[in-house]
Amino acid sequence: MPDKISQLARSATLRQLQVFEAIARHQSFSKAAEELHLTQPTVSMQVKKLAEVLEIKLFENIGRKAYLTEAGKALLEAVELVLSSLSVAEQKINHMKGFAGGSVKLAVISTAQYFVPKVIHEFTQQYPDIKIAMRVGNKEQLISRIHQNKDDFYLLGIPPEDLNVYSTPLAVNPLAFVANAAHPLVGKRLDIQDLANEPFLMRESGSGIRAHIKKVFAEFAFEPKVKMVLGGNEAIRLGLLQNLGITVASVPTLMNEINVGSLAILNVKGFPIHRHWHLAYPKGKVLSLAASKLIELLKVEGESLSERAFNRFDLEKIL
Repeated sequence: MPDKISQLARSATLRQLQVFEAIARHQSFSKAAEELHLTQPTVSMQVKKLAEVLEIKLFENIGRKAYLTEAGKALLEAVELVLSSLSVAEQKINHMKGFAGGSVKLAVISTAQYFVPKVIHEFTQQYPDIKIAMRVGNKEQLISRIHQNKDDFYLLGIPPEDLNVYSTPLAVNPLAFVANAAHPLVGKRLDIQDLANEPFLMRESGSGIRAHIKKVFAEFAFEPKVKMVLGGNEAIRLGLLQNLGITVASVPTLMNEINVGSLAILNVKGFPIHRHWHLAYPKGKVLSLAASKLIELLKVEGESLSERAFNRFDLEKIL
């Protein structure tokens, strides 16, 4: 082993390598500090010590971004291999531990947070020693987490074809036009063009639903009159309750308001449209026994959700 690498192995800490990798990925000391729950001075000090071990500069700051030097790029290749190997080892160890003190990490798109907690509650009742960590984000954020191998598995819309994951449909997620129950179009038979002048509430950029409905609208040659762009299902729900406009939304996320009569599904030809929640995890991922059991429970709940959707909307069963 070359002397300088031996010096690195003897003197560098794993935390320093984690900090270095986070800065390189975000091109930002502050974002790395936020992700790792450290202060920015601590992050800067960790990288400074690592650079001192190697006796060479690892980053150059241009504007507000931190760019890798050539030495930094060389180090990053090795660091990514080390961290990836440790992640695989942890997966294997968790699998060996089974249900004794293990943990499960999952990330879900915002629409799935309305049914996943019920399954998690059932799981923790059976296995109280297992720790569950669930992150919620939009599709763009989940794909970023998949690339970084942050979690055991994911619930999202259709994963991109170039994403190296195992994926299977979990449950049907009908998307329909929804409005405040007091809206004058409620109860009428409509074509999509009847909605051309209605104020439309659009999801934020990066949302899987936004990307999907834009494709559907293109097929209908329909251009909505976007009044507001709102970040997340809760903001959309509140906008509908305030009668600020109409939207296309995941029906299960608004079912409580629909059942009590606060919101209503508009009868638009061609809707609801079929969409699915997919369960995905990177190919080659070693799932722990705990993660596998949680997935089993999610599949059972997914079948139940799909059955209720088929009964309500008379959908053709395609799962």
